[in-house]
Amino acid sequence: MLRLQDEHGLNVNLVLWCLWCGAYFDDAPEYVVRKAADLTQKWNCEVTARLRAARRALKSAPPDAAGVASKDALALAVEALRERVKADELASERIEQDMLETMTHGALTPASGPSGAPARARRALAAYARLAGAAKTPGFTIAILENLIENTLS
Repeated sequence: MLRLQDEHGLNVNLVLWCLWCGAYFDDAPEYVVRKAADLTQKWNCEVTARLRAARRALKSAPPDAAGVASKDALALAVEALRERVKADELASERIEQDMLETMTHGALTPASGPSGAPARARRALAAYARLAGAAKTPGFTIAILENLIENTLS
């Protein structure tokens, strides 16, 4: 799933949302998928993605700074900060999921049963991949989405 985010520019929460919609709701028309993407874009760009970038930047300690007693103390301080940023990133993603859930209940009809869930998820994911331009990124194949559907909805 992170490969879809890192290599193909897809928002993991929207990928999960497409799978959830496929499992529990009637088809999500493309305009609803677009609405979901639009709803989360600003929050994701301004908050979640920035927290993710900060967390990733904290994977290694900065060069020795003046006033730091030891390199070990610096590494411990950076790791503690990274853990706090990670918790904030997860909280930000949860807010994004709540936004999507609220929008969905007003936009889609619950499915009458699990029959057809993979096909519904496939259509929602394909619409999202098209809207996000993922299908034009190097290495993207529909097999990535098929494997995701197979591993989550089977």
